[in-house]
Amino acid sequence: MARHDDGRLPALVRDLAVPIADELGVTVLDVEFGGPRSRPLVRIIADVAEPTSPEGLDVDAVATLSRRLSDALDEHDLFPGPFTLEVSSPGADRPLTDVRDFQRNLGRDVRLTRVDDDAETEITGRLVDADDAGVTIEVDGEDLHVALADVDHGKVVLPW
Repeated sequence: MARHDDGRLPALVRDLAVPIADELGVTVLDVEFGGPRSRPLVRIIADVAEPTSPEGLDVDAVATLSRRLSDALDEHDLFPGPFTLEVSSPGADRPLTDVRDFQRNLGRDVRLTRVDDDAETEITGRLVDADDAGVTIEVDGEDLHVALADVDHGKVVLPW
């Protein structure tokens, strides 16, 4: 049995979650832990497998992933007592850090933090393209390409 503070626990939970998610057409983006030792919180951040899909994460898929993963965690006895499992999609305020995050937000207004020569620059505009090389943002009618290696993080600019 792994302990709540065991450094292997995130990898063990991910190893249980990924095959279940794959069967459901879902991708596990992150595994997070929190809460008290007496009742740890296991948070699974999941999304549709295809980042450019117009469909969002299906609530039935989330419920099925949650039930099946809860059963698997119980079966493998990873926690010495009760735990709370939370499965959710990435929130609107979640930082954009990799190409998948940017692809999922094509067409939205974003704010990037670009780091080069130890200086940070914020860029705000409409995200028009994203691939392994970088992201393209329309700023004042002009397309600006930023290498992914130069992007520290981005955020979706919420309309309110």
